[in-house]
Amino acid sequence: MNTIKTKNCVLIAIACTLFLSILFYAGVLSNIQLKLSDNLYGGKTTLDAIAIVAIDDNSLQEIGRWPWNRTVFAETIRKLNQSKTTAIDVAFFEPTEQDYVLGKTLSEKIIIPVEYTSFANENGRITGKKMLKPAPGLEKAQTGYVNIVTDKDGVTRAVNMDISDEYENFAYTAYKNFWKKELSEKQTRFLVNFAGPPGSYKYYSLTDVYNDRIPPEEFKDKLVLVGATSPDLHDDYFVPTSKGKAMPGVEIHANTIQTIINKDFLSEQPKWTVILAILISAIIISLLIKSGIRITTIAVPVLITAYVFFSIYVFNYEIIMNLVYVPLSILFTYTFEVIYSYYAEKKEKEKTLGAFSKYVSPEVIDELMKDPRKLKLGGEKEDITIFFSDIRGFTTISEQLTPEKLVHLLNEYLTAMTDIAMKHEGVVDKYIGDAIMAFWGAPIKKTNHAELACLTALEMIKKLKELNVKWTQEKFPEIKIGIGLNTGPAVIGNMGSYERFNYTAMGDTINLGSRLEGLTKAYGVCIIISEFTHKEINDKFATRKLDLVAVKGKKKPIHIYELICKTEELTEKQKEKIQIYEKGLNLYLSQKWDGAIKEFEKLDDFSSKEFIQRCETFKKELPANWDGAWVMKTK
Repeated sequence: MNTIKTKNCVLIAIACTLFLSILFYAGVLSNIQLKLSDNLYGGKTTLDAIAIVAIDDNSLQEIGRWPWNRTVFAETIRKLNQSKTTAIDVAFFEPTEQDYVLGKTLSEKIIIPVEYTSFANENGRITGKKMLKPAPGLEKAQTGYVNIVTDKDGVTRAVNMDISDEYENFAYTAYKNFWKKELSEKQTRFLVNFAGPPGSYKYYSLTDVYNDRIPPEEFKDKLVLVGATSPDLHDDYFVPTSKGKAMPGVEIHANTIQTIINKDFLSEQPKWTVILAILISAIIISLLIKSGIRITTIAVPVLITAYVFFSIYVFNYEIIMNLVYVPLSILFTYTFEVIYSYYAEKKEKEKTLGAFSKYVSPEVIDELMKDPRKLKLGGEKEDITIFFSDIRGFTTISEQLTPEKLVHLLNEYLTAMTDIAMKHEGVVDKYIGDAIMAFWGAPIKKTNHAELACLTALEMIKKLKELNVKWTQEKFPEIKIGIGLNTGPAVIGNMGSYERFNYTAMGDTINLGSRLEGLTKAYGVCIIISEFTHKEINDKFATRKLDLVAVKGKKKPIHIYELICKTEELTEKQKEKIQIYEKGLNLYLSQKWDGAIKEFEKLDDFSSKEFIQRCETFKKELPANWDGAWVMKTK
């Protein structure tokens, strides 16, 4: 039985989805999402059109201590005169005597910064904000604000484009100057699609440019960014691609410009799709758990890994997938589904043990405890051997005894017979008054189920003889039984409702087994097996072919056999009687009535006498279209 109900599994998935959705909308674990998504950045090729002239340690050592005389920047600008645009990320806010020299070199293709800053009182409390502008005399250059946005975790990921109504962003101003166009839809804030770790762009030391160690043609038609890269100047920030190393502000501007040029603006996955992904992943786990915990345990890391690779792939299309809540949904749902399945299995095992401990052998119970799914509601088609037994003349016996004595006798009989069936790993399906129905081959598959059923039947007959000796001494009437065995396919399982069911077998195989038990009266034998059972037991048991019959409700006739004993227990006298009987039966089927009568007269048993009567009758008048089968009119 599959103890894990789909409905409950889906409800667990929905509950996990609701819980995680609340956490997601509340912003819980958002910092973890930022850290994980940072690993998606990088791996892109930087644009050759963007070059960085670095104010590095070599420049500071060779040119002199910071801040430099503005004539240094004037000379550097002249050396970069073949660039298409030069953006200088250096503050020129305080007036100096050299501003007129720098101002002469400035033009519309030069961009210098402004900065939006806040100021505080003596207690450190922010009391206002202001825009720091270039010193007088530097008006020829274009301007843009260089403010860099840093998230709460100290990482720079985005650029704000709406800090000031008067000035535009420094990188955007450089882009417009270089590209000679504006964005059709300028975002107020966008995530910078960082191309790689710090140092990904081509760096030129400013001292090499200043001292003519780099030819001016190197910068022809390029967008040149000039800015500080020396750690001593403290103009660096951690970015998603830092890997522990801060990126100079000038390179952040370079990445921003490249993002604008390529228009590969990043966007976070829409919230509704995150919720949908959480739900889908939870539902997948809830359905997988039906296949077993082992399969689901293997599937969990596979699904998480597949989702991560999918997120990497989608990032190439400028979408940042949520890397926290979908894997968390898989793990959450898996955890609670496993807990539920554990308690469901435990409950089902207790239920199974209670339902079957009185009807099947301990070995079968152990197997069912290991895998209760073998008892799922609705059943499965299995090959089994069905067993029916019935007490002969039970109505007459019951009339001879008081109810108390009858119950005592019946309980003692049923207990003994049930013990034998369980000993041979059979399942006692039900008691129908004095009748017993049992089967072999399910729920635990057995290739020798027909053999086990035959052993059970023979041992029951032997045990009944012992009980009759005892009952005779106790003044109880003698009991005789008939047993019918049949082998074939049947539907085995729990029939009924989830709350109240009966583990049983159904199908034509069962019906035929019941008819065979009834035939034992007609042939005066204890055990009759069908040709299907006979085929399965090979030569392990001694049998006698009784007849070709068409039982009530069936048109196709079958051969029936009397089960006598184990092959090694067969005596020579029994063997001789079997040969005589089967010879007579063959003559009977060949319509050689006198020869058949002659053989049957050698025997003195109920079946032989019955065939003698048939031969006498058929000698006088043979039924039309007779095919040798004896048609049973009753059950």
